[in-house]
Amino acid sequence: MRSRTIWFQRLGLVVLVILLVVLARAAATGPIDFAVYHRAARQVIAGHYEFYPVEAYGGTPGPSQGFRYVPAIAFLFLPLGWLPLESAALAFFALKLAAMWYVGATVARRAGLSEGGRQVCLIAFLMVGGYIAEELRFGNVHFLVVTLMVFAYDRAEAGSVLLPAAALAVAIAIKITPVALLAYFAVRRRGAVCLATAAILAFLIVAPAAVMGSAANARELRAYATYAAEKVDEEDNYALRGVLVRYLTPGHADVSHVEASIADLPMTVVNGIWLIGLVGLGLAAVAAVWREDDDPLVRLLEFSIVLTGTVLASPHTQRRYFVTLYVPAVALVALLAARPSPSDKRSILIALLAIALPATILPLVFGGRRLALLYEAGSPYFFGTLVLFGVLVMMTVRRKAVHAHD
Repeated sequence: MRSRTIWFQRLGLVVLVILLVVLARAAATGPIDFAVYHRAARQVIAGHYEFYPVEAYGGTPGPSQGFRYVPAIAFLFLPLGWLPLESAALAFFALKLAAMWYVGATVARRAGLSEGGRQVCLIAFLMVGGYIAEELRFGNVHFLVVTLMVFAYDRAEAGSVLLPAAALAVAIAIKITPVALLAYFAVRRRGAVCLATAAILAFLIVAPAAVMGSAANARELRAYATYAAEKVDEEDNYALRGVLVRYLTPGHADVSHVEASIADLPMTVVNGIWLIGLVGLGLAAVAAVWREDDDPLVRLLEFSIVLTGTVLASPHTQRRYFVTLYVPAVALVALLAARPSPSDKRSILIALLAIALPATILPLVFGGRRLALLYEAGSPYFFGTLVLFGVLVMMTVRRKAVHAHD
């Protein structure tokens, strides 16, 4: 039996390596998102500092595929800009694989797992395999943002200040939504980390002025604000706002979705419902994290709530951004390996099913373009993540209640 298990593990590893090689080739030969980052880095090298579409400088809608980060991030991609696009994309792919290993190992360690970490990470990797494959294929920077947040959380838990602050500041400069982790640190009274993060973030915003001049930097920041705001109304949105718009307003049957509208409400009403939903998510998260608890597993569940909440509450979440769920997947699989109580075991299995079904299992069932479009229109990624969020909140509250009575 043991030899058979080892054989299956080796076979699974071979299949995984083959899939990663195929993905690496696709990411290198036809990068999509990474091509945007590489182009911005090449502009820095050439001394051309207009990173955004020309429409953004005039305050008008621009093309969807463009650089949407503060100017400082273009400078951070500079090392890859010296390489040809294909080589740079392959290096970026390898960097993200290393980041996935780091994130899995760190989360497993925080879950108290001393043995079997590789198996736990592999299981979690497969559970979110659909999201990971798309993120790696597109060459998006999102998983590196997740990695920065994991590093910030891990170092802050270890008592460091500058390292987590620097990592979190860069993450916020890229995606903004990691500000949720800053709020969590504030609730946890990590004042020094919060102040250092704000200071480093401010530095990142003004630093490019040393190269391009203060007037040009201000102009770029205005264009960035215009162009970043446009992202909110793009169609491929699987966050709470995107789901509400898709279901409550008509006219969304385009190349990527079939019509899923069940109502025709004004956008002011939809935005009001969205804000109420954000308040509900926020109150649930605060209820779970407010009471202090020194249990490392509780802290890890709290961090998972923060990450899951950012995916749901973000104004715009593309499907590949759900790769964020790799973190709670590793945490929950590690907790399951520790033989939890029957109630926790049921909760963990529900949460893991909520991750794996929309990410990897159901896409294999919905073959063919029509079924795939129907599947996307149903926004299963959002609803699965919402179930996960609810289970994480419930588990955290329950563990704290048990500790309060001990």
